[in-house]
Formats: sequence, C-alpha cells, structure tokens
Amino acid sequence: MLHVQSILWPSDDSATSVRALEVAADLAKQFGAKLYGLVVVPDIPVSTDTTLPMTVPEIQRYEADLRNSAEKGLKQKFTTLVSDTIETETFVKSGKPSDVIINFTKEKKIDLIVMATHSRKGVSHFLIGSVTEDTIRHSATPILVVPQPDNS
Repeated sequence: MLHVQSILWPSDDSATSVRALEVAADLAKQFGAKLYGLVVVPDIPVSTDTTLPMTVPEIQRYEADLRNSAEKGLKQKFTTLVSDTIETETFVKSGKPSDVIINFTKEKKIDLIVMATHSRKGVSHFLIGSVTEDTIRHSATPILVVPQPDNS
C-alpha cells in the first residue's frame, strides 16, 4: 500500500491545474500529508546580441516580476482552495518544468505528485509538448494525473 506523507502539486496556473489542486488537497487531508505547491518559471535565455529589444537588466526585472507574480498566485490559490488544517509549503523555481519537478520530488522526498494534463492532441501536442508526459516518463515518484474536464 502506498504510504503518502507528502504530495506535490505543480501548477501551470490553468483551470485544469486548479482542479488538480482540489484533488491534491483532498488527498492531503485524507492521508494527513503535507502539500507542496510548485510553480516553475521558465528560464529566459540571455544573449549578448545588442540588437535585442531588452537589455540584461530589463530581462532580470522581468524574471523577478514573473517569480513574484507566480508566488503571489500560488499563495492565493492555497489560501482559497486548501484547508488551513493541511500543512503546506510553496515554492517558485526556474528551469525546465519537468526537470525541476523531478528534482524537487527527490529533494523533498515527495510520495505522490498530483498534476494536470491538458489533453492536447496532434500538432499542438507535438509543438508544445507535455510537461505531464515528460514528468511521467522520467519520474520514479507515483503520479496521479487529473484530466481536463470534458466540456461536451
């Protein structure tokens, strides 16, 4: 039997991701587990090309704004959707989302990941890729995937 003491909810700030948080919070309450929230802000490549429209300090301010906005949104979702009886902790990290998620689960010894999928198909899936799919392929931690609601 799976013994769950810690659950990770990686967020991409979508409606489906919020639905996954509701599932993760319910599970955390049932198991008495700690719930971690994680937003991954992608790295913005910096170039020495002086013809680019943004300078390095402007890019750094933009990255800081992205991180601050992500942290604020994450804490707001936890305040709104997660019972205050559940132990929680939130993080904002930078990098490739699936790599950050996998490394985070190792670092914090996460027992279960609860994440959303957007069910993209065809060219959209090929061009955009899937953080959930990449995480599933490379994670040793069990993952519960919450699908996009059926709008039919």
